Amino acid sequence: MRSACYTLKRNSHPPSPFIYRSIYSFVSRMKTPRAIDIWLPKICNLRGPLTMISDPPKSRDWWPALEDLRLKDTAVVILNTSIENPPKLVRHLWNNSWLRVTVDGGTNQWHSFVKQNSFDDLKFPDLITGDLDSANPAVVEQFVSMGSKIIPTPSQDETDFTKALKEVKKYSAKNCKSIDSIIVMVNMCHRVDHFLSNLNTLYKSKTKDLYFNEDIYLLGRNSLTWLLQAGTHRIHVPQSLRLHPENNYVGFFPMGSACNVCTTTGLKWNLSGTLMEMGGLTSSSNTFNGEPIVTITNSSPLLWTMTMGYEESF
Repeated sequence: MRSACYTLKRNSHPPSPFIYRSIYSFVSRMKTPRAIDIWLPKICNLRGPLTMISDPPKSRDWWPALEDLRLKDTAVVILNTSIENPPKLVRHLWNNSWLRVTVDGGTNQWHSFVKQNSFDDLKFPDLITGDLDSANPAVVEQFVSMGSKIIPTPSQDETDFTKALKEVKKYSAKNCKSIDSIIVMVNMCHRVDHFLSNLNTLYKSKTKDLYFNEDIYLLGRNSLTWLLQAGTHRIHVPQSLRLHPENNYVGFFPMGSACNVCTTTGLKWNLSGTLMEMGGLTSSSNTFNGEPIVTITNSSPLLWTMTMGYEESF
């Protein structure tokens, strides 16, 4: 099996979906514990110019109730987007996180949020990054007077989001701090180019070009999006979402290349060893089936997005 794996990786023409499904059937019958987790991604993750860091993949548990994150090991990043999340949730995440970052025009957005809400205990940004072409100089100066540190990132070869992630990594390394998660407040609705660019950065964050060990979440108005690398994932569904699945959605899409084998449980419409690819099958407007855990086994990276019950719990 091991030599076959290396032979396939050297082949510039990936096997057909039929062969992938045959391999999946064979691997799933192996006696070795977690055979699907370890060998399937080694065989199937062949396409695309970027190599994912997934050797060997591990089983992962996800608890997508952000209020339960260990915020003392978390960074919050605000991009140039209006902050439309429940104010109490924003306050909870912002004040209790280890690092707080506003990115360029996101500094203006944070200033507006502070003025629009009556909280008197909101902390100032630790870092203000970006090329600062959108940030109001008066607002920046105000935060600097409160203790914020400006880190200009003028390069136009990368997005402000990408550069901000790099600054988070530098800052945590400088302070000998290991963080588990990065929550990025984004707008999922307005400019399609910005939205797709954010997804591209999210994908690149798990490649050798720009690798982050931290979990990176994109937080929309009432949604949460993150990347599932090749492997097996257990997503623990908050009770509020299980009780009212008709009001919530789930979507997952291949990222970077086709996902030749995807198997799920816990959803209204599950997959079983299914090929997913752009131009073919993707899963949108799916939902939970009431079970407490959704499981996904995927041979290549998937983008996972789901509604969250923030407005009910905050």
